[in-house]
Amino acid sequence: MNVHDAMSDNEVLRAASGSLSGIAVASPPEVAAIMARGRARRTRRLAGVAGLSVAGAAAGTALAVGLTGVLGPAPAPGTIRTASFTLARNANGTAMLTINPGELLDPAALQSDLAQYGIPAKVTSGSFCSSDPAPAGFSQVVSAHPAGPSTVTPGSGVQPAITIDPSAMPAGTELSVGNFQLTSGQYSGEQQADVVLIDTGSYTCSSTPPDPNGLPDGYGPGDGIGVLYRGPGPAGS
Repeated sequence: MNVHDAMSDNEVLRAASGSLSGIAVASPPEVAAIMARGRARRTRRLAGVAGLSVAGAAAGTALAVGLTGVLGPAPAPGTIRTASFTLARNANGTAMLTINPGELLDPAALQSDLAQYGIPAKVTSGSFCSSDPAPAGFSQVVSAHPAGPSTVTPGSGVQPAITIDPSAMPAGTELSVGNFQLTSGQYSGEQQADVVLIDTGSYTCSSTPPDPNGLPDGYGPGDGIGVLYRGPGPAGS
């Protein structure tokens, strides 16, 4: 064997090194380029997560709306009790107002609470509002217990109560509830409450209480109710 026919390991490595040195090799990427690509990938990942979050929120909103439709509107308020009155909703949609004879009526509270039951009303203390002529339909909206004007005998302990049907109220009308603490005459020391229908855009108010045994001008039988009941304080004891 010729000595040149066998090459040592070192000679093989040197030959291979010389051959590879002529091959073009791409230079390593710069650090800035590597960081830029990393930021781009993170941005794409975050955009995807944000898209999922928005989609999830939209789905949650749709679910909430769907449940609202299934469950229906919020339930109506229950019985409202104050020192001067009790207002209770009946199963048929009517409301019963019971007045406490021992307390002065709180007009602001009663007007607000009637509104919660869908009953538009103007509630006043020391004045009374009426329309002339009276709107029709009062007897379909309001019924009294005991029935009839001035049937609650002062001092009898009976609590005046009226039942109101908001669905029967004619368009453009509201209840007028006037309450007086009487300070002179035969019924001094008593309270007087009068309830009628008024035209929302046409009425007048007076500080003079109606005749306890009648109704204001323009109102005939069946157009309203008025009751007397024992007032608070020493005069009503």
